[in-house]
Amino acid sequence: MKTTLLKMTIVAMTLVMTTSAFANRKLCLIGDATRYGWEKGDVSPMIQDASNPSVFYYNAWLKPGNFKFMLENTDDSWLPTWNKADDTHIVKRTTGSEPDEQFNISTAGNYAITVDTTLLTISIVPMAETAEISFNTVFMVGSATPNGWTITDATELTKSATNPYEFSYSGPMNAGELKFPVNRNSGWSQDFFMKASDTQMVFQKLPDVKWDITEAGNYDIDINLQTLSITIEKQTTTLSLNFNTSKIALKNNLVSDILRFTSKGDFNYRIFTASGLIVQIGESKNGQIDVSRLNSGVFFIEAEKNIFKFIKK
Repeated sequence: MKTTLLKMTIVAMTLVMTTSAFANRKLCLIGDATRYGWEKGDVSPMIQDASNPSVFYYNAWLKPGNFKFMLENTDDSWLPTWNKADDTHIVKRTTGSEPDEQFNISTAGNYAITVDTTLLTISIVPMAETAEISFNTVFMVGSATPNGWTITDATELTKSATNPYEFSYSGPMNAGELKFPVNRNSGWSQDFFMKASDTQMVFQKLPDVKWDITEAGNYDIDINLQTLSITIEKQTTTLSLNFNTSKIALKNNLVSDILRFTSKGDFNYRIFTASGLIVQIGESKNGQIDVSRLNSGVFFIEAEKNIFKFIKK
């Protein structure tokens, strides 16, 4: 019994340590195969899973060459890195004396990569999209954004689940300026997506032309890296975060397919992510809502002027 408890404790400690390592720093790709090669300040960030912080995704262009994984803002020791154990597994490298085996891309193209830093697994699969997906992540920075000009804490846009060229943000903005970096690691030396016009972007360092938000409020921002288009629209309505003004209640907040409510009546609803991106709108049927098409993660649903949090498995 003591041996079992000890093993469980060790496993739990390992999971906590693994999770905390990625709490505020993204896992990134670096190497010949990436856009900026071995420039440590221009690593290519992965997207962290909303419900499992040990899982990271990359869905963008790679060139022929090698790559491995490291954390953003890694110090001059270049450690730790996550290297190739075999075609489907990674290994954490913590000292310079350990093997520096790397993954290899032989054909240029868009690739979907999934890494689990707890299970130490990796999947690398060519994507169906043939036009170059230039970046896996896009952030926004500026006096208009929630985190201001602190680029290491720049607000991440949400990548579309159906179109890897599209990114969006839905939420509060201040009156002020904004532009879009592609990582939070290289600071102000990197290129930015900047204003070409009210509806078009350009990727450059200079001139430093930014968008202006003239009035604080909730905004919807959508950009497309393929067409370099952008829309910034102020929302005309806001969500009412009222949790107790009606008798409706959510029966289950951990679901794989159906959300169930105490009310059997039909009602309109909106489902959105933690960043405010609306991902599903509709009407319930007999107090039930089908959420089977949603990706796994944490979501919020507005129903009958109430907001409920749930987790999609």
